[in-house]
Amino acid sequence: MNIVSRAIAGIVKNPLKALILLLVIFILATVISGAISVQLAIQNTDTNLRRELPPVVSLEENHTAAMECEQETGEWPEIERLSLEQLSQIGKSSYVKNYDISVNAHLSSADIERIVGDEEMRWTEGDWESFNLSGVHSSNLVDIEEGIIEITSGRAFTEEEATALSYVALISEELAEANSLHVGSTITLENLVWDFPEDGEILDSFFIEENIFARRSYDFKVTGIFKSHAEFNTGDEWNNRSMKEEHLNRIYTSNPVSMEVQNFRLDSERERTPDDEWLQSDNEDLMWITNVYALNDSSDIEAFRESVENDLPEFWIVVDAGDSRGDIASSMENIRNLTGVVLYAAIGASVLILSLLIFLFLRERKKEIDIYLALGEKRGGVILQMMSEVLIIALIAITLALFAGNLLAGNISETMIRNDMATGQGSSSEQHVVITNLDWMGFGAEDASTEEVLATYNVALDSGTLFFFYVSAISTVVVATTIPMLYILRLNPRKILM
Repeated sequence: MNIVSRAIAGIVKNPLKALILLLVIFILATVISGAISVQLAIQNTDTNLRRELPPVVSLEENHTAAMECEQETGEWPEIERLSLEQLSQIGKSSYVKNYDISVNAHLSSADIERIVGDEEMRWTEGDWESFNLSGVHSSNLVDIEEGIIEITSGRAFTEEEATALSYVALISEELAEANSLHVGSTITLENLVWDFPEDGEILDSFFIEENIFARRSYDFKVTGIFKSHAEFNTGDEWNNRSMKEEHLNRIYTSNPVSMEVQNFRLDSERERTPDDEWLQSDNEDLMWITNVYALNDSSDIEAFRESVENDLPEFWIVVDAGDSRGDIASSMENIRNLTGVVLYAAIGASVLILSLLIFLFLRERKKEIDIYLALGEKRGGVILQMMSEVLIIALIAITLALFAGNLLAGNISETMIRNDMATGQGSSSEQHVVITNLDWMGFGAEDASTEEVLATYNVALDSGTLFFFYVSAISTVVVATTIPMLYILRLNPRKILM
């Protein structure tokens, strides 16, 4: 009689023990099946939600990690800056379709009227309205390619205009209409460096000609007028209005122009306050530089993140448009962590419980095992027989547990997601809103509702779930069976008749 036949005969001769073992494995495997099903379902849901995101990312300082470091050490960490050369090198990644590195600057005007959606949000420097320059590093603008803006009149920059010290500008339809500007118009903007007092409150009355330390004027030629399609969904209405206003007042120009504006301001500040330590850094280190990388597809986001983050300086991360979905990410992460704990606890408990149970069964069958050994059966053959008995029972129990765990996971986890998201959304007003550069650029992804999340959430018995579950469950049973089999190695068949 071969080993398998003896194993089946052993099960038939001990039906009660076989039933107890089957029930124990079934219960434990059901928990493992449910935890694995939820883990993979959350992973698939996250993947499906990210497929709907714009395929753009940016490299940003991880202020959350920096704040945690400050709490531990008592001081804010020194964060290395990414140079223009480093940012350009990352843009050569095979995952990147197009990218933009923007040197940003601030200019003022007493003649151009700023678009203001809410008068309470208006910020002026006396008679001067403020405007932000957004530099571009090439004529191939990511904002145009990705639909953030659409040129409705005129044209975008030529390659020469985008890479040289060319005072050209793209402005919004709203800004053009409010100031009677058109393609070919000239906009005069001023770079004002104020002689701020070292101490004391700065009042509106401070912003007068007498308090200007240095100034320089620039004449920009309007080459194109754009319509904004930017979306701002930070979860905070005031922030959304503020970013929308900034976008309508944004003036696109070349990076060399923005750098010249920044250099003049920084050099003037050094002259005004030569003892300031922060002004002793190189100009590039002090410039406000943003970046955006348009990837080939949204599915490349995680691969790009893995390929880049290990080479980034400390406290730098890759941010995508989905990072603003705080409630969704938090709910998913909470359930992922919980099921992870349940999974590892279930595997540990299974090894312990099954080892003890199988050991007790082996002790009761000591005489049977001794007889096999006394008749010349090798210990390895006896061990294989006993393991075969357990594995035959385990396969039946595991298969039944697969369906039971999957059904249980589907019902429980959906309820958990619904409740967790409801709690998170209810307290979102009390949470700190993290605004990324992508939010300011207009790539903000709208928060998905609970129903939209649940529509993509599916606890299914796909090939990945089946493979991972069977490998995990059978491996657990094998480990739990191997430990008590050491008992067989210690048996002495010579004492069988004693």
